[in-house]
Amino acid sequence: MAKAVAIEGFNPKAMPGLHWVKSSESTPGTLDDCVGLAEAANNMVAIADTKDAGATPLVFRRSEIAALIEGAKAGNFDHLTV
Repeated sequence: MAKAVAIEGFNPKAMPGLHWVKSSESTPGTLDDCVGLAEAANNMVAIADTKDAGATPLVFRRSEIAALIEGAKAGNFDHLTV
């Protein structure tokens, strides 16, 4: 089962100091193929492309992240992965 793992060495300039995690399903030891998530201010969740620490992460309400994850679990986005 996949789990969240810490992303070492990832610290976007626009949101420094957050604790970023990625899925254990992404390639270990690289930032090339993962999406990072972090708990942000005001009970929000930040999402970032780990290939570009210079880009500004997107920030969403927890309910939006929950809907995205539930949709992914249900297969709603499977057509985007092939």
